[in-house]
Amino acid sequence: MKVYPKIPRYDHPVVSDSLFEAEDLTLLEKFDGSSFRFTLYDDRYAEFYPDQVESAADGDGSLVFGTRKAIRGCHQDNIDDIDGALHRAVRCLRDGIDTTVLRGFHDEYESPLVIYAENLVYSTLDYGYTERELPALVGFDVLPYAETETMTPPGNPYEETFEGFLSLEAAWDLFEQIRIADVPVGVSFVPAEIIEPPSEDFDPKSYAFPTSSLATDVTVEGVVARSDEHGQRTKLVREEFEELNREQFGRRPEDAETGAEYVVACYCTPARIRKQIRTMVLEEGREFGLHLNDDLYPRVVEDIWAENWPELMNLDIALTPADVYPLVAQRCITELRKMQTNAELNETNPTAVWEHLS
Repeated sequence: MKVYPKIPRYDHPVVSDSLFEAEDLTLLEKFDGSSFRFTLYDDRYAEFYPDQVESAADGDGSLVFGTRKAIRGCHQDNIDDIDGALHRAVRCLRDGIDTTVLRGFHDEYESPLVIYAENLVYSTLDYGYTERELPALVGFDVLPYAETETMTPPGNPYEETFEGFLSLEAAWDLFEQIRIADVPVGVSFVPAEIIEPPSEDFDPKSYAFPTSSLATDVTVEGVVARSDEHGQRTKLVREEFEELNREQFGRRPEDAETGAEYVVACYCTPARIRKQIRTMVLEEGREFGLHLNDDLYPRVVEDIWAENWPELMNLDIALTPADVYPLVAQRCITELRKMQTNAELNETNPTAVWEHLS
């Protein structure tokens, strides 16, 4: 399954101003969740599938799924063997997707298809996961396998076009036909929200972001502007969302303004935090909860120093070690909240969330 191409920001050099003048320019809501893709394994088109998909499939009719970077399994796998953050998405594949209809589209396009969606798990924006029922997967693009060989030019990954993807109209028609409507909202599949078409004098620099289709009290993360005529996508991300993201997860190393921020950006990874949480809960018998942070963040700091001290001792940047602690504490409490919310959402144990995705 092809990895979804990178979508450049509207001000990236590869984005032409002519894109915003396209007659078919369409804006879609950009959701804050986790990348997800799936495909129906169809024996009739076996020659199209890469080895990873064929290995993950449990025979004809399997829905093979993956995150952005890896194939994770098929919808018939034992749910306990699937990462906890994907449980709701997999239940959606089992209950919310009509594989018979999807197989029919293979005949229409003479090729199997990759369907790209957002797995609605709590990341930065809280759409009210613990207060309202939300769909599991939001579809936003479709690519026939037969088109994948024409899509990856050498060099800059942002120069990859979206030529070969189904048109907006064709993709949304497919979404509506393959989704099973009469299932509980929590395991449902829906198309991404199409926002009111932009005006003729659309200016991405002054765009006023609307509220989310998922929650009227939440402003969208951003929007994706797409044109089938140009074979391109570009994204506009709300500045306030980027600031909220920095507050929760810290700055990127290249954006760090202090030595402490740089250390946290480089070494206080979600995987490191989760490792300590699982040790405390699974090996030491501690009860999971936000209260763990009192002991968690000092342990994470200790782990950073123990494992990375050679690099830290040779940093070419001024560092006050004590300043690392409050930054790590913030990262840890954020990770605990995410694990807690997504465990409830996916009906699984908090320590199983992102257990295999680190």
